[in-house]
Amino acid sequence: MKKQLLKYATLILGAMLPTTLYAQLNPKQGYVITNQNDTIYGTIDYLSDTKCANECRFKPDGEAAYKVYKPGDISAYRFADNGVFYITKTFAVEGQEKTFFAEYLLQGGVSLFQHREGGCVYYFFIDENGKVATAKNDGSDQKVAFEKENDRVRAKNKREALGEVTQIFSKSDKALHDLWVREINAKNLTQITHDYDMEYCTSSGDCVVFRRNEKASRGVEVRARFQFGIGQGTNALSGQPLESPITCNDHTMKTTVAQLGIGADFLFPRSNKHWSVEVMALISKWSMSDEYVAIDYYNIRRDISLKYWNLGFQAGPAYSFKPQSKISPVVRAGLAADIPLSIEKSNFDYLMFDNELNPAIQCYGFYVGAGVDIAIKKHALRLMAEYQWTHSPNKEVDITYLAIKAGIRL
Repeated sequence: MKKQLLKYATLILGAMLPTTLYAQLNPKQGYVITNQNDTIYGTIDYLSDTKCANECRFKPDGEAAYKVYKPGDISAYRFADNGVFYITKTFAVEGQEKTFFAEYLLQGGVSLFQHREGGCVYYFFIDENGKVATAKNDGSDQKVAFEKENDRVRAKNKREALGEVTQIFSKSDKALHDLWVREINAKNLTQITHDYDMEYCTSSGDCVVFRRNEKASRGVEVRARFQFGIGQGTNALSGQPLESPITCNDHTMKTTVAQLGIGADFLFPRSNKHWSVEVMALISKWSMSDEYVAIDYYNIRRDISLKYWNLGFQAGPAYSFKPQSKISPVVRAGLAADIPLSIEKSNFDYLMFDNELNPAIQCYGFYVGAGVDIAIKKHALRLMAEYQWTHSPNKEVDITYLAIKAGIRL
């Protein structure tokens, strides 16, 4: 019995192992720069800020396997869309020379690099003459603030943290003041160095910021979206109650509807590339005519017509199955609203649409859709089929729309 249990456990672990290994991958588009200064595009496995300093797991486009590069094997690597930029550098860390992939924060007359190791964050400054100065953040400043120690201890810790950096910025009283009063982090040091370069290092050419704000790079990215759709629209209308117990017949009208939309996609590039949140405003014109029998007993037929502009809204999540691929399946769903405007109708005496009892129409419901996103440089073309259903709370009408849509995210 024990042997059988052990056998089954081994089989289960064996089946789970590939999934576990795959789950450890965090693929992102990017490129490497070889020591011969060639650029190769592909997919980089984003490990962590610390691990990325020690190795680069890279898979060139068109290949199936990852290759591991150590510092010195390549000149640099970078994630796509102006992402984090790592470059092979040799710096002294706590008195010991080490070679690693340093994060390039800023390039200019004074350049700035960042490196994480042993619970500390090190910042390396290189001036126009090649002189290197180091600052570090080991959390001591926050610890002093928490323990409410005196200003003398705080000043001592700050001097030790800044090291010889003040000599790099000796020309600028403002830079020295900012170094002393601001927290030592990538955002503040990048801004101080950038401002210094713009004023005192103009002969070195343009100042390039590779990552100005860590928080912004990990936050929400907003992209505009435009969309066109055409499909079958349906209005399921409720019959008007008469003074007698008789209620007029319900009726359904159909038409082909073209729709234009504008909105925004909210992306989360540093946390999850699969999910996004979409908000859309949609405009369409509905024009329908039909023959209607209000009461079967009398069999009186009359021609009816209904025209209006429809203002619609959609808000909900979308999931991209392969966000790093050229073509990715995508599904979306969420809440929807329809508001008919500029209503024109004829022979609607026996139907409830926009009648005297309920002069305003507002419908609420949902939408679902599925299709593909096709990457075009930094944009994404979307082709999809979508179904939407909304219902008015006063039970006057159900609006449905089944359409084929094409849109682009800028």
